[in-house]
Amino acid sequence: MIDSFLLVAAGGAVGSMLRFAIGNLVSFPYGTMAVNILGAFFAGAVIAFFINKVDAKFYFLLMPGFLGGFTTFSAFSVDVLKLWTQQNLGVLFFYLVGTLLFSLLCVWLSYKVTLWYLS
Repeated sequence: MIDSFLLVAAGGAVGSMLRFAIGNLVSFPYGTMAVNILGAFFAGAVIAFFINKVDAKFYFLLMPGFLGGFTTFSAFSVDVLKLWTQQNLGVLFFYLVGTLLFSLLCVWLSYKVTLWYLS
């Protein structure tokens, strides 16, 4: 059990650092949006790859670890609040709808592509 916690912690540290770096490279609020969309894309591939796999250690490193640290709904929520309080409604609408639609599309697409590639 402790091994699983250490794998999640290590993956989370790397994911969080990468999210921080992207957030500083891409202008507000699109850094968080990009991270959530990329995270959704990678999540679909990871889930597809680990279907029927017995060894879950690498899964712990990637899903709750790396992707848990990399993507963040809390940062998304704070960004929405900032845009709302700034009354930047055009960007707010694009940010909300774009993040949701593109994240769902990416998780589905990467899931399908990974399953196809592995078959």
